[in-house]
Amino acid sequence: MKLNRQWLHTFSTLVDVGQFTETAARLHMTQPGVSQHIRKLEAQLGQPLLTRIGKKFELTRAGTVLYQHCQSLMAQEQHLASALLLDNPETGPCRFAMSGTLANQLYPLFLQRQLAHPGLTIAVESAPDQRVLHLLEQDEVELGIMTEPPAQARFESERIGEETLCLVFSASVPKETLSETLLSETGFIDHPNARRNLDSVLPDLPFPIQPETLPVHGYINQLSQILLPVSLGLGFTVLPERTIQESPYNQQLRILHRCVNVRESLYLVRKRHRELPSRYVWFMDCIRQAMQLG
Repeated sequence: MKLNRQWLHTFSTLVDVGQFTETAARLHMTQPGVSQHIRKLEAQLGQPLLTRIGKKFELTRAGTVLYQHCQSLMAQEQHLASALLLDNPETGPCRFAMSGTLANQLYPLFLQRQLAHPGLTIAVESAPDQRVLHLLEQDEVELGIMTEPPAQARFESERIGEETLCLVFSASVPKETLSETLLSETGFIDHPNARRNLDSVLPDLPFPIQPETLPVHGYINQLSQILLPVSLGLGFTVLPERTIQESPYNQQLRILHRCVNVRESLYLVRKRHRELPSRYVWFMDCIRQAMQLG
């Protein structure tokens, strides 16, 4: 049931004041106008709200319940007004999306902030660029880190750093053996960002090769597992150097090419016209500093 807010305000004021005449004066109404609002509420509810006793009145049971409802609405509105004015940099949810490599690097830093300020809650989703953009579009996260700036005008991007892309093989592959034949014979381990990474790296090689000629020996979308088949010699792949260094299989891996002329840029992405709460300022500065150090 949707009750008229003006009628409710009149009723609540009447109960607080205790007199029709003073209520009318306070609300800049006529006394008959106050009485009319009460009658309309009674008609809508189908129950009397007041028992008149001369110039005074007592609330009926329904009137008492309705007055409590009015008080609850007022408290909710006051809480809303306070919440709208409050922007505490040390309280509230903080939601991010980024690659698994960056999550491994940044999440521990974020948790230190949460430990210092328990009113914060941290949510980080590890995802490839396409998923990061989707989460931003759906307002499921407020900040994303991507390797390409979105083309849509509703997003704004800030370049915050870059990563070195590498061709990585099993450690059993001898040094200085990189060749077109080696790539073709070893085969490719695919992952969500692999094709874009491969397109970036191949022009940097000292020999020409068409990516479509490379046999695919597997696909995995879990960052922690991408380098497992590579370590076993089942194929090579292309990943940022930071990811390779942090891999638990690092000792079983060998980098045969670091992309010198082409670097993978990193962008901090958010909705252009979406004002972020002040609690995100610390995290944005933390991300910028970590990417520069990296």
